[in-house]
Amino acid sequence: APVIEVPTQDWSITGYEITVPRTLSVSEANSIKPAADIVWREDPPGDRYQQVEGILEQALSEVFVPREDALTPVTVSIELVEFHAVTQRARYTIGGAHEIVFVLTVRHAETGAILSGPRPVDLTFRALGGQAAIEAEAAGITQRVRIVERIQAWARTEFPTPALGFIPVAQLAN
Repeated sequence: APVIEVPTQDWSITGYEITVPRTLSVSEANSIKPAADIVWREDPPGDRYQQVEGILEQALSEVFVPREDALTPVTVSIELVEFHAVTQRARYTIGGAHEIVFVLTVRHAETGAILSGPRPVDLTFRALGGQAAIEAEAAGITQRVRIVERIQAWARTEFPTPALGFIPVAQLAN
């Protein structure tokens, strides 16, 4: 059971902005870990900036919704710093990490005052490799699916709804 319970912020997300700066570098190299800010392969060749923005939009549009009962209307800004999925070479051999890093800023929707941030958020997690990647892909669990789920899990924790109530921040162990 929680030792301390901390109430969540009473925020209603009335808008959000996702920025994928065109100054970020993109790599199409099929090496183990290309030296670039954006590495994405699951979509056909094209505008990787738009594709990555679409992934973030897909993940956040389901979580970032207004709440009628919240006291403070806010807007959320996310500026991408790094987005690395794994290349085919890495995915079908050693795996690696999905590196998703961005800067988060929360502003009061009416006044524009910064309520939180800007602060870095790092959602890096282990990418599947080898046989595990092949089996996951066969089951429909693609890199996109795993990345979207990771971003949504973070967003639900960062911006909980009243149904989640209190967040345990410490627990006793016997």
